[in-house]
Amino acid sequence: MKRRGLMKGAAALALAPSVVRAQSFPDHPIRFVVPYAPGGATDTSARIAAEYLTAKLGQQVLVDNKPGGGTIIGTEIVAKAKPDGYTILLAPAPVATNTSFGLKLPYDPVKDLAPVCSYVDMPLLLACNPNAPFKTVAELIAWAKTQSAPVPYASAGNASMPHLWGEQFKTEVGIRLEHIGYKGSADALKDVLGGHVMLFSDTLLPTGLAVKDGRLRGLVVAAAKRVPMLPDVPTVMEAGLPANLQGAVFFGVMAPGGTPEPIIARLNAAFNEMIADPATAKKLVDLGFVLVGGSAADYSKRLAAETEKWRKVIKDSNITAPA
Repeated sequence: MKRRGLMKGAAALALAPSVVRAQSFPDHPIRFVVPYAPGGATDTSARIAAEYLTAKLGQQVLVDNKPGGGTIIGTEIVAKAKPDGYTILLAPAPVATNTSFGLKLPYDPVKDLAPVCSYVDMPLLLACNPNAPFKTVAELIAWAKTQSAPVPYASAGNASMPHLWGEQFKTEVGIRLEHIGYKGSADALKDVLGGHVMLFSDTLLPTGLAVKDGRLRGLVVAAAKRVPMLPDVPTVMEAGLPANLQGAVFFGVMAPGGTPEPIIARLNAAFNEMIADPATAKKLVDLGFVLVGGSAADYSKRLAAETEKWRKVIKDSNITAPA
């Protein structure tokens, strides 16, 4: 009995410093690293979060843009930061897909990063030129099966999430598609609008705006529910496609590995409260995001599932790693 009591006491003493840190956390500004350049919906989503969290936590949350290296530069900064909760990452989908590709990274994404929570999803969208000889996904599939050559489709670039999803789509529905990668969504959108390529796999932004104003035809949004921006475009399930074709460019929040659990819990609670805040939620939804949230464990499970999902797609379709 005495030994058990001593062990409990030792455990309590070991835990005490992290509990004290969590109770006083934060007592100075938090650095919120965004692995993208300023501007655009992703950066804006981080700034919306920073504004809310600054008010909620009573300390400034400062967005620090660190683009480059396919998001690896910004991610490495957080992975190697002091694990005290004062440096956090807006973690993009490549946190999972870089591992799916088997890239040699300057950090271990499992050991050096600690999941805090899922934040938002930017759903994927399949659209086409209005003059295409199909108006629905079912018509696209039927038409593609009559063609003697693969049907070209555009994406923002090789190894992008829309590219991976396009390859998964063609495999799941059993049609032949030929990927044409561009240097970003804007260049791809120009060619699809010009009729040079009929089909386009992209994110809801920016392409959803071209669907909304009638310049493109939306075929399917790869989300569980219809999105407010495109209320007339069916979801994967509504279009008769397999549920595993739901897909998005997903964003979460991560801290350096080894960050004390009480501080992770404090950050998780703050982000979930922000997502539940009606005014903040509206700002994010108006940008085209789907709100997610949840526990750190939920986000950890999602990262593992996404990593395995895209690893299989990459292998099956023989997709080359991002340059």
